[in-house]
Amino acid sequence: MFRNLTLLLLTAAALAAPAETCCFRIDQDRIWLRADDEPLARLLEHFAAAGVDVQIDPAVQKTVRGEWQNADVEKVIDQLISPFDYRLDWRRETGSLGPRIHLTGIRVFRKGFAAEARPLRAARRIDTTIDGRARFLAREILIGFGPGSSMDDLRAFLARTGGTVIEANEALGVYRILLPEGTNIPDLAAQLANEGSIALAEPNYVYDLPALLPGDGSGSAPKQWTPPAESGTLAVSVLDSGLLSDENLGLAVLSAFDATNPGSPLTADAVGHGTLMAKLAAGLVDPYNTAVGEGVPVVAIKAFADDGSADSYTLINAMTYAVENSDGPVSLSWGSETPSQFIANAVNYAIGSGSPVVAAVGNENTGRPMYPAAYPGVIGVGAGTEDGQYTDYSNRGDFVDLIASGSAGGSQGTSVSTAYISHIAGLYMQHNPGGDVVKALLEAAGEDKFLSEEDARRLLAR
Repeated sequence: MFRNLTLLLLTAAALAAPAETCCFRIDQDRIWLRADDEPLARLLEHFAAAGVDVQIDPAVQKTVRGEWQNADVEKVIDQLISPFDYRLDWRRETGSLGPRIHLTGIRVFRKGFAAEARPLRAARRIDTTIDGRARFLAREILIGFGPGSSMDDLRAFLARTGGTVIEANEALGVYRILLPEGTNIPDLAAQLANEGSIALAEPNYVYDLPALLPGDGSGSAPKQWTPPAESGTLAVSVLDSGLLSDENLGLAVLSAFDATNPGSPLTADAVGHGTLMAKLAAGLVDPYNTAVGEGVPVVAIKAFADDGSADSYTLINAMTYAVENSDGPVSLSWGSETPSQFIANAVNYAIGSGSPVVAAVGNENTGRPMYPAAYPGVIGVGAGTEDGQYTDYSNRGDFVDLIASGSAGGSQGTSVSTAYISHIAGLYMQHNPGGDVVKALLEAAGEDKFLSEEDARRLLAR
């Protein structure tokens, strides 16, 4: 009893926030809302922040005043939007605790002007921990419930914290939850470690793609390239910044998914990083200018937004998509010094499903571990020179498992060496179904860990 009381008091302290003009939370088909002369468009931003796809006709103008407690969502929305027209979209989804219904879309428009509705995006705000070592999405927390927990435990947590479920990953049992403005997310996550029903709680950490360094001119398209066969599901999954249209690369793409905006086609790459990594994984670009390039299918997954940043939950969704749509390696040409148990669990999920995970160790020689490269079972890849030595920029340490050339396609970095190793891993798995690809790569590289062009050829000739 005293432990629960202490937890309740600590949670209340973590949730202490300045007074808001609008209070807001949704629990399936129920809503709690207070608005004091709030413009409708601004009010709908709260829905957008909770993961609802909101579209509104710019000519729709009104202010809202009122308070609703544990009210029916559809009835409240009808009152908010009247006299304008609207359409709602609902989805029944399954989380680890059981099925739940989720409001997924609101479209608001003047009568006869449905085509005028435009997307209303919630601002993506990033906070930093007090020590400055980690960044996370403001107001968001990731929760994993322990064995024996139920939907009642989730609903009790939401009621106590004022939270709203944005979305859930059923495969890994992760709930992404929006909390009230001003909530101290790191403190709350730490306090929840003492709650029996919750197995894991973390901020929704933010990660950045590494900048590619200017290349030295080596590495280009192979003189010949054979498109991969269209059958099967063995492919290299590239979790990165997207995909630009390319005629040859299109022959290698088995499937594509935009984890930053599910449901929309993946047709862009604002950063360009992902497209180069996909070409390397497919064998279209090669550090050694080999005479023949054998193609490997690619699953292209956009996990990083157009500003080059990604959050833990989106990366988790990207990882589960990779596992569900490919039997081959997962290529992660990025990393962070901020560890996340949720990301580690996603990595273990991939490895446990038979997909080796290959990750970059970083382009700064700090000697500090980079994650996910430093997680057990992950192949951490550094960048090397032609004589098998580390490049000046490559990170190094006992978390580095392989070293490979890091220069291709006019750029260089451990991103390049990671995607190249993923390509070789994919080829090995094509040639040796059921073989231990991780063991084979490590043995081929030898004690110096450097996988040369000749090492790769001997490996693939087995």
